[in-house]
Amino acid sequence: MTSKFSMYLIAFATLAGSAATAFADGKVQVVTTIPELAWAAAEIGGSRVEARALLAGTENPHFVDAVPEFTRLVAEAQVVCLVGLDLEVGYMPPVLARSGNADVQPGGKGYCEVGKGVEVLEKPTGPVDRSMGDVHPAGNPHFWLSPKALAAAGREIAAALERVDANHASHYRLGLETFARRLDKLSTEVAITLAPVLAAQGAAGDRPVVVEYHKEFAYFFAQYGIRSAGSIEEKPGVPPSAGRLVEVSLAAKSGGVRVALAAEDNPVKTVAKFREISGLPVIVVPTMIQASGKLKTYPELQAHIAAEIVRALGGGQALQ
Repeated sequence: MTSKFSMYLIAFATLAGSAATAFADGKVQVVTTIPELAWAAAEIGGSRVEARALLAGTENPHFVDAVPEFTRLVAEAQVVCLVGLDLEVGYMPPVLARSGNADVQPGGKGYCEVGKGVEVLEKPTGPVDRSMGDVHPAGNPHFWLSPKALAAAGREIAAALERVDANHASHYRLGLETFARRLDKLSTEVAITLAPVLAAQGAAGDRPVVVEYHKEFAYFFAQYGIRSAGSIEEKPGVPPSAGRLVEVSLAAKSGGVRVALAAEDNPVKTVAKFREISGLPVIVVPTMIQASGKLKTYPELQAHIAAEIVRALGGGQALQ
């Protein structure tokens, strides 16, 4: 006669076998914070992955609320990928905790913090406190605007996919190789588009020809060799005072800066005031893929930012 314990073992084995079959036949469910990581996961995983982002690409990624929909999506995910570098510290810890999904908690096989695989810029060397503004102790988290950095982040995504779907590890490794080649090709194409910017920079004795509102373009500039005069903000995440705005506007104009960059979530009135004082053209561009907008893929976003900078240098563009 079969014991109750044996019956439990048989039942458990049956359920485990059914779950494994369902998993094998279905797609790995990946949830990411920003759209770029969802795009990367889909590129790497191909037909074996279904990836979605919590953010729509229009938000300021520093200021996001932990809404119930985030918790639901994370609860159903097999892999959860974050930018890391403290970018999501304000909302992802409670989302992860409330999800009840053990596999995607820090240290779990489905947890993926891609920033740890990136060569980080602007990492503070001394103590950091709130009086310094929104300074990230681990460094600038806006790396995804650099194809090179996003390719490095892709290694962490591929590793997480291998952990949860080990039977298809070779598929993810091949996907990662293809992904890296695509981004390398993209960076070459964007560099060609940006050639007039580097020419203008060279003609100015290699002085900076751009300035940015917030340090969101630092990795983009570093990738393509563009020198920046810094940020309009004095402290990250803190709107500049009237005095700071006048000072940085006049310094940019007298220093040979030709164009200013701002993200769509930057304060419009402040950016407009900079344009008024400095007389410089300001371009406002998205800094993330937007599923509901015109720039739905990473290559489209890269090409758009590059083309807008070149266009502004050629004749200027008014702030919309």
